[in-house]
Amino acid sequence: TTASGRAKRSRGRVGSGWDSWECGRDTAHAIPMQVTGVAGSVKVTLKPAPQGIGLVTGDISKKVLELAGIKDAWTFARGQTRTTINFAKATFNALRATNMIRTGRVQ
Repeated sequence: TTASGRAKRSRGRVGSGWDSWECGRDTAHAIPMQVTGVAGSVKVTLKPAPQGIGLVTGDISKKVLELAGIKDAWTFARGQTRTTINFAKATFNALRATNMIRTGRVQ
């Protein structure tokens, strides 16, 4: 198999939601709940933000969140965040965690 074939098969779904019931948008713009991702010494916590806040994060994490389609989020990072690979991986692992939590009855 090729690398691009493996990449297409391994891509996942990013859970997105609204910050409150008052939000009148038709599309989800924030992450649905607080999630945490770890890679190396870097620990990234993503929190949902109200509409219009934007991405309050570092440049590397902002690029990952923009590619995932997230428009509003607060981010807290601990550890050696100058290690850009681990910072990006920790952000990606936090986004993967949004898909690991069930938010309702599965039919």
